Amino acid sequence: MNGRATTIRQLAALLAFLLALTGCTNNPGSPFAPTPPPDVRELAAKLANALSTGTVGGLPLTGNAEQAETDYQQAMSTMSGLLPEVAVGDIVYDGRQTADVQLVQRYAFPQSSFEFTSTAVLRQIDDDWRLQWTPTIVHPDLDATSRLFYERTPAKRGSILDAAGAAIVEDRAVYRVGIDKTRVTAEQTDASARALAGLVGIEADSYAQLVADSGPQAFVLAITLREGTVPPAIEQIPGAAAFVDTLPLAPTATFARGILGVAGEATAEVIEASDGAIQLGDIVGLSGLQKIHDEQLRGLPGHSITAIRRSDTQLAKLAPESSSPASPSTESGTPATPKPPNRVLFTVDPVAGEPLRLTMELALQHRAEEVLAGYSTLVMVAVLDRQTGAILAAASSPPAGAQSFVTTGRYPPGSTMKVATSLALLRRGYTPDSMVDCSPTAEVNGRVFTNYPGYPDAFTGQISLRTALQQSCNTAFMNAAAGLSPTELHDAAASLGIGVDFETGFDAFYGSVEPSDDPVVRAAAAIGQGNVLMSPMALAAEAASVGSGHTVVPYLLAGQAPTPTAAALTESEAASLRDMMGAVIAGGTLAGLQGVLEGGKSGTAEYTDDVPPKSHGWTIGFAGRYAICVMDYEHTGPPLQDVVRALLT
Repeated sequence: MNGRATTIRQLAALLAFLLALTGCTNNPGSPFAPTPPPDVRELAAKLANALSTGTVGGLPLTGNAEQAETDYQQAMSTMSGLLPEVAVGDIVYDGRQTADVQLVQRYAFPQSSFEFTSTAVLRQIDDDWRLQWTPTIVHPDLDATSRLFYERTPAKRGSILDAAGAAIVEDRAVYRVGIDKTRVTAEQTDASARALAGLVGIEADSYAQLVADSGPQAFVLAITLREGTVPPAIEQIPGAAAFVDTLPLAPTATFARGILGVAGEATAEVIEASDGAIQLGDIVGLSGLQKIHDEQLRGLPGHSITAIRRSDTQLAKLAPESSSPASPSTESGTPATPKPPNRVLFTVDPVAGEPLRLTMELALQHRAEEVLAGYSTLVMVAVLDRQTGAILAAASSPPAGAQSFVTTGRYPPGSTMKVATSLALLRRGYTPDSMVDCSPTAEVNGRVFTNYPGYPDAFTGQISLRTALQQSCNTAFMNAAAGLSPTELHDAAASLGIGVDFETGFDAFYGSVEPSDDPVVRAAAAIGQGNVLMSPMALAAEAASVGSGHTVVPYLLAGQAPTPTAAALTESEAASLRDMMGAVIAGGTLAGLQGVLEGGKSGTAEYTDDVPPKSHGWTIGFAGRYAICVMDYEHTGPPLQDVVRALLT
């Protein structure tokens, strides 16, 4: 009896073992699981590739291939072209004619990723393995009546702020002006388009053609205008309309336009170069700071993927049997319960753009713009914090248009360069009282240089270095600088914050003082001609360095002051230069700015071969907390000292 019981127990244990062994065969991690045939793995890889490239039409299927492709395209029809990354996961093979393939799918976004696993059933029919199509392959929550819907939510663009944190550029109301073709008859469309083009100042033929080529329900944009600038006569044009919107704008259309740049709808070129980060309708930086710092200002869009109902038109195109789900071989085969519509499967919120803070002072920039607004020639002004180099204002008169010549222009600086030449001479042992030769002419390698027309005879011959700067004697500086090495002027200029480039996050030219072995080029450079070029911003730094007693480099982005790389300007050197620039105000070429500037230097620089040649006019100086540079491109009138006086008094 005991023996029979033992035998029964042994048989039961053996049966349990065999059952356990059989149960392990469908576990892909089990050492007893059947190995999927190579054809199964090959078809699984093809399916993964098909889902990641957007078509299943080329796969071998158990059913109607055309219907399966239609079903797939409908399931993805509202995904805006977004496709997942797909990898083959586990494959459960029953050892006979069925394999369940796990598909690991991932939609990657900057903030997060939407990841899930779907299952596809492969069946062997005769000698071939085929896919049994079902929309659950696209996502497990889909069924025969649903599809995926992708929605992208743009982020709020960051503002550009002034030094105090006040908004310079922020969302402001605009009006999108155009022809709404639903509000005008076909016969009237062309006349309305041309009338609107004439009213808002755009080319009529091209706009009329654009309107004609657009669909009957289209709103065809003509122009975007600031609030308060939409012409009232628009109401008299059939079909013309103005819809309110917002755009990141400065206080006025001209406010620091060349520096700030503009933001607007992304162009085709911008979209193509963005590798999917930017899409049609996105607001992006198109120029200036808006473009340079677009990634920071733009932020990150939000993303959501939802299961929604297919349209009635879509459902009508599918035969009932074409979209019936295939159950994985390991499941019971019980029909799935219909899914409710509009199920959110994934969502991530947009990340607002970060503001960009500048050193610019809103009130001073407004004042500079107002002062220059009345000039019909190109006049520019840069105002720096004398101690730090922070750009407080940088403005241009209307002829500059959308260009930031005040920070990027490349112009010969004329006699303002004599400040840097004076520093080079001080480093050679000169003092403000050292005597220099202000001869009527200076000849260098056969090239004859003269002083400016009308130079006072009383200050020719042997004069002090201070007087040479005060009266701006060209020949005195050429004669004295003849002994300088090819690099000494470059090095002195660098100590004054000019002639060395810096990466400071905005469009800027810090000047160029290239060393030269040519004595003629070096002589011309000593008086700001030859190969020397400067921007108004750069020459404001020259004045700031002297006024502060240390090397100053201009910067515009708050907290991003560059570190000077040149030999430091010493306080002793700066004191001598302040003495000499003070003399220019006390009784020299800038005597008209007594009581306005503590020290300064004027300059003119020829830029044509005309007779007489055309010249740029310059004034630099410092007073209080400010260093300033004003440039008159054509030097045809009195704006230089007028602008200094208007801004600093």
